[in-house]
Amino acid sequence: MTGDDRRTRSGFSSRGRLIFGSSLCIFFGFRPDELDCNFELKQKKEFVISDHLMIHDWAFTDNHYVLLGNRIKLDVPGSLLALSGLYPMITALSVNPSQQSTPVYLLPRFSESAQSGRDWRVPIEAPPQLWSSHVGNAFEERDEIGNLNIQLQVSVCSYQWFNFQKMFGYNWRTGKLDPSFMNTVEGKEALLPHLVQVSVELDSTGACSRCTVSNASEHWNKPADFPVINPALSGQRNTYIYAGTASGSHRFLPHFPFDSIVKLNRSDGSATSWSAGSREFIGEPIFVPRGTKEDDGYILVVEYAVARQRCYLVVLDAERIGEADALVAKLEVPKHLTFPLGFHGFWADGGQ
Repeated sequence: MTGDDRRTRSGFSSRGRLIFGSSLCIFFGFRPDELDCNFELKQKKEFVISDHLMIHDWAFTDNHYVLLGNRIKLDVPGSLLALSGLYPMITALSVNPSQQSTPVYLLPRFSESAQSGRDWRVPIEAPPQLWSSHVGNAFEERDEIGNLNIQLQVSVCSYQWFNFQKMFGYNWRTGKLDPSFMNTVEGKEALLPHLVQVSVELDSTGACSRCTVSNASEHWNKPADFPVINPALSGQRNTYIYAGTASGSHRFLPHFPFDSIVKLNRSDGSATSWSAGSREFIGEPIFVPRGTKEDDGYILVVEYAVARQRCYLVVLDAERIGEADALVAKLEVPKHLTFPLGFHGFWADGGQ
């Protein structure tokens, strides 16, 4: 399966990625284009994957583009409704839970990577069946005898929970948003989005010797999504992950929309968090580097206050999340720009 450049067609393409320190920006819409800081094309690749997949997000390492595939299938009744023009085109798709594993594709960034002996068209099958949504980071490390370990930090959920037609609780017929759909019944929280680490071990010939999936932190078991790191460490080993999460304090909407930011420490598994006020919800966090330390920076996030129906740009000290003084500033967004739920973005300073 192949697709068009993200700049000309959004389709099921994923988010752009910045490579700090190399002045590159990569856009991946089933075809990764690497551009410099002036948006001049430096490298173009195209991969054809012979499977029915939805790939929303991805990551890169020194030598690979890493992505998890979500298996989909054609919904025949839904297709007829979509072709009639009475239903949206997304009605033509449904999840395909026929295989109890998750395909992990390691696509070569450079020609030298492609000569490792591994056929990139054959995915590595991660043990559990998971629907992947957003990737925080990926990196690879090679040991002294040539074995390669690739780690991927990603938010996933269950095929049983994901629903194309009801995502985020939006009813296209009425134009209304009812996020209660995104909240599952007590005891089934494991179906909801949460952060995991996927580890792939390749031997010196490129053959997979081991693939495991584990929770990103044993100290944080609440739903979480939109993972982000200090972009200066994209494609490199990182210690901290930040993500949107739920405090669980809302009686009728305990899991979504998110109302908190969690900071996970991968070195010891610890977790600290910051929460918005009552009836205030947040979108995707964005990390803005400030100094040389990994967590020396700011977390930007848009907060929506339900009672006031207004948005605020919240600025948090990334290093002090979990402390009483983590909040640096809270700026009111002009009323005509108010929106209840946001999606993706990234930070670029004036010199980029």
